[in-house]
Amino acid sequence: MKNRVVTRVWRVILPGWIKGIIGVYCLGGHTQAVLADAPRMEALFPAGGQKGSSFEVSVTGKVGAECRLWTNAPGVFFMPTGRKQEWRATVSDQTKPGLYLVRAINDEGASEPRWFSIGSFAEMLENEPNDELGKSQEVTKLPICINGRLDKGGDVDGYAVRLDAGQTLTAVVEAYALGSGVDMLAHVIDEKGIRVLTASDGRNLDPSLAFKAPAAGLYTVQLAGFAHPPVADVRFTGGASVVYRLHLTRSAVATHLFPPVVSRQGKHDVTLAGPDIPASQSKYSYSPNELQVFEPWVQLTPPAAVLPLQAVVTSEAPILEKEPNDSREQATSITTVYASGVIQTKGDVDRYAVEMKKGQKLQARIWAKQLGLPLDAIVSVETPDGKVMTSSDDVSELNRDPLLTWTATSEGQHQIVVEDLMHQGSAQHAYVLEVRPPEPDFQVDLVDVKALLLEAGKTVSLKAKIKRLNGFKAPLVVRASGLPVGVHAPDVTVPDKDGEVELKIHAAVNAPASGQPIQVEVWTGGEGAQMHVAQGALRGENQRGTSLLDTTSQVWVTVKPKRD
Repeated sequence: MKNRVVTRVWRVILPGWIKGIIGVYCLGGHTQAVLADAPRMEALFPAGGQKGSSFEVSVTGKVGAECRLWTNAPGVFFMPTGRKQEWRATVSDQTKPGLYLVRAINDEGASEPRWFSIGSFAEMLENEPNDELGKSQEVTKLPICINGRLDKGGDVDGYAVRLDAGQTLTAVVEAYALGSGVDMLAHVIDEKGIRVLTASDGRNLDPSLAFKAPAAGLYTVQLAGFAHPPVADVRFTGGASVVYRLHLTRSAVATHLFPPVVSRQGKHDVTLAGPDIPASQSKYSYSPNELQVFEPWVQLTPPAAVLPLQAVVTSEAPILEKEPNDSREQATSITTVYASGVIQTKGDVDRYAVEMKKGQKLQARIWAKQLGLPLDAIVSVETPDGKVMTSSDDVSELNRDPLLTWTATSEGQHQIVVEDLMHQGSAQHAYVLEVRPPEPDFQVDLVDVKALLLEAGKTVSLKAKIKRLNGFKAPLVVRASGLPVGVHAPDVTVPDKDGEVELKIHAAVNAPASGQPIQVEVWTGGEGAQMHVAQGALRGENQRGTSLLDTTSQVWVTVKPKRD
C-alpha cells in the first residue's frame, strides 16, 4: 500500500507533467491535491510573428506552469522557456500568412482561443516611452511589423518614419482582429506637430492608411483607441491585453484582387489593386499551392500585400462589367455565371441583364464585405417593364452581403442592379456577383464554440442549428468527428422542422485523460451523400465588420478521468 502512495506522489511531481495538480502533500498515508483551474488566456504578446522565425511569446491571464499552448497553424510550435507564462514560438518558413487560433490547455480544460497573426515582414517590439511627440520611437528599417501594447488608460504610441517628398507611407493595424478590446485610431503627424491624416475603421475596427508625403521630413504614426465594446468612460483605453501589430512600409500596397475571383487549377495571372499601386506592380502570377482554401473563398498573399487578400474560388472566368452600365439600355448582358465590377464613384450603379422565362427561378449573391471589400452592397431585381420586384441588403448580422431568390412572373429581360447602400464608391468598392438557379441545400451553424469539459462516465451536449434551403427534402444526420479515445456520440436524425439539434457526447467510465478539437458534421443519406461541417462564430455579439478569421469548425473537448 505504501508503494502505491509513493508512486502516485512521484508521478504528479514530475516536471512538466500536465495533470492539473499544482501541489501534493502526504499526510498520514493519504495524498491531497491542490487542483488547477482551466486556463484563462487574455492575450498573447507578441500576437504573431514572421514566417521562418523564432521568438518568445508571453501570455496574459491565468495560465499555470502545467499548461501548454495548442494552435491550428501548420508549422507553428510553442515550447515553454521555463519562465513564468512564457513560450518560445517557432514558425516554419512554409507557414502561410494569415490569422490562426491559439489555446492554452491543461487537464482541467482549455481557454477560449486567441488570434495569432503570421506575416512576411521583419518584426520588432515597441520601446516605451513613446507617448509624446518628439519622443516617438524612430523606425529606420522598413518594411517592418511592430508589436506593441497600449499599456494603460490614456496610452498613446508613436512611431517616427523619415520620408522623401512624394514617398508613400502605408500603415496597417491589427488589434480588433487579434481580439483586443479596442477601437483603434491611427494619425499621421508632421514635424510641426500638425495632424495631416487620420484613419479609423477599415473592414472592421482596425484602421489602415496610405499617406503621400508632400515634403521630405520625419512623420509620426500615432496610435490610440477607445474601449470596445464601448464603456461609459469615454477616454483612450489600455491594459495588458490591448495588444496590436502595426505594419509599416514605404510603398503602396495591394488591398484586393480584381476581379476578386481566382481558379485553383493551373498557373494564373491576377491584377493587384489598391491606392497608388503602380502598373508595374499590378500583375501577379500565382500557382495553386500559394492559395489557402476556405471554401467558398481563398486567400493569397502576393509580395505587394501586407495581409492576405481574399477571393471567391471558381473554375469559371467571370464576366466583367462594361461601363457605362448605369441605365437599363446600357446593362451588361450575363448568363448564370460569375460577374465582377466596381462601384467607382458616389451614386454609381451597375446593371446586369439576364433573359428569363416565366416561372424560372434564379438566385443572386454578392461577395464584398466577406472578402474585406468596402462596398456595402444592396442588390435589387427589376422586371422587364422596369418595376422592382425584390431587393436584399444583408443576409444576417454576421454576413453583411446580400442574397436573394426570385421567380420570373413574365418572360423577358430581367435586370440585376448593384449599388452601395449609402451611395458611396471608389476604386476599392469591388464585388463579385454570382447568379445561378437556386439549388436545394442546407446550412448548419454551431450555436456555441466554447470549450467543453467532459468527465469520465458523464455526458455533455453540443448544439447545431439546421436550416434547409430552396426546398431541400433529403434526410439529414448529425454526427461528431475527431472524438477522443473512450468518447462516443450517437448520430442524431434531424427533425423535419428546422431548428436546433442536440448532439450528446458521452465519455466511458474508463476514458483516459485527453484534449483535442472535434467537429460537427451533417450528412445526407443514400448515394451521392453530401456533407457540411458546422461553423460557429468566434467574436459573438461584439463582432464589427469582418476579419480573416471570424468563424471556426473546431470545438475543444477535454476528457477528465475519474479520480481514485
